[in-house]
Amino acid sequence: MVSRKAFAFVLTLVLVAGAVFLSYRQRPKTPEEPENVIWRMLEQSRAGSVEGYMDCFTGSMREQLEVTARGMTLPRFSEYLRESIEKVKGVAVYDVQRSGESAATLVVEYVYQDQNERQRMSLRKEGELWRVESAEPSRRIQPIIPYGKPVTEVQ
Repeated sequence: MVSRKAFAFVLTLVLVAGAVFLSYRQRPKTPEEPENVIWRMLEQSRAGSVEGYMDCFTGSMREQLEVTARGMTLPRFSEYLRESIEKVKGVAVYDVQRSGESAATLVVEYVYQDQNERQRMSLRKEGELWRVESAEPSRRIQPIIPYGKPVTEVQ
């Protein structure tokens, strides 16, 4: 026969576990912000995940990337993704402008050792995720102080 203390202890554990489960289950999901697609794209590039990278795009831009990937072969495209992100020292995302609930634009600035590249992208929300629909050509920018230059050398 189970003692009352043991029964009370087990019952308390079950109630606490149930309360924790219900509290996590009922939390509202935070909607994804448009800039999250850029961070996903960079993560997938680092991982060399062609499928994950493609999932960050939509429409004709995705179609163009798929043609490029098939032309290079998927393993070579995966290697290209990893190599291209290795050169990036930093990324800034700014000037996020929403034009409705499912459309937005933003600027991505890639920081390299000797230059920066700035690119405006148009995004579209599909379901719960934002995806890149189009991108303007990158513009090279020469920073006033190159990345990694010691402060003591700045005049």
